[in-house]
Amino acid sequence: MEITLKNQNSSLTVSSLGAEPQSYILNGIEYIWSGDPAHWPRRAPLLFPMTGPIREDSIEVNGVRYRMPGNGFARDTEFEFVSQTENSVTFTLKDNESTRQYYPFAFTLTATYTLLENAYRAEATITAPESDIYYTYGWHPAFSLDINGKDCPLDTYSLSFSSNEELDRRYQVNGIFNVEKGFVKGDTINLSRKETDKGPIALWNVKSEEVTLTSSRGEHGVTATLGSFNTFVAWTPANNAQFLCLEPMYSFGDASRPLELSQMYGITKLAKGESVTYSNEFRFF
Repeated sequence: MEITLKNQNSSLTVSSLGAEPQSYILNGIEYIWSGDPAHWPRRAPLLFPMTGPIREDSIEVNGVRYRMPGNGFARDTEFEFVSQTENSVTFTLKDNESTRQYYPFAFTLTATYTLLENAYRAEATITAPESDIYYTYGWHPAFSLDINGKDCPLDTYSLSFSSNEELDRRYQVNGIFNVEKGFVKGDTINLSRKETDKGPIALWNVKSEEVTLTSSRGEHGVTATLGSFNTFVAWTPANNAQFLCLEPMYSFGDASRPLELSQMYGITKLAKGESVTYSNEFRFF
């Protein structure tokens, strides 16, 4: 099912499959990528319980191996509709026979999207009802580069950080990170196909509260807030696709991580009976 929220100037459509936004339109401009399967069939997935590639597409829990897709299984799983208000919609995913094939923990993942003025808020609440659980989490929305005119080149775009940064860049070679020292020095990086064709621009220990995508060719852009996250990833495939993903994340690992879930770097532990909420906004102009 799909739910569409509307206000005076904008609309947001969210699918129950993966609790994934399908469209955000502001003043007649579509900001979310179309999901063209010739380039990338997704639009704005949420990532749980893994972010990034993992070795052998597997995890282990107490020595028992489970198949786990890179970036987790939630994005391909049907969520249950919970509620809708004039400006928000909520979906939830609880562990079941299907999820336990990948992940042997009891959990509840509730996603709420709220349509704001020129923005939407994405919130995820994760609960561990029966035991401690281990996971990581992230948002993976893809935004159209055509917001500044059809076929507006990626090389005209830049990312601006709300604070001065000094950040190394990590990108994958056969699933393992290479590190490029001092990739970000200051508050702006100019994007290019040469750099994005290497793979995701993965930045750890980001201080900024916001990252903004703009183009020298036009006045439209997107701002992603990082909230409680300090990892940020920008990605587009090496096939000249007309989108860029802006991804606030808890962490972003690679295939060098050990298979045992509790021992992976960048993993978070949520204690039995506890819950945590991640809240990020995507603002449009």
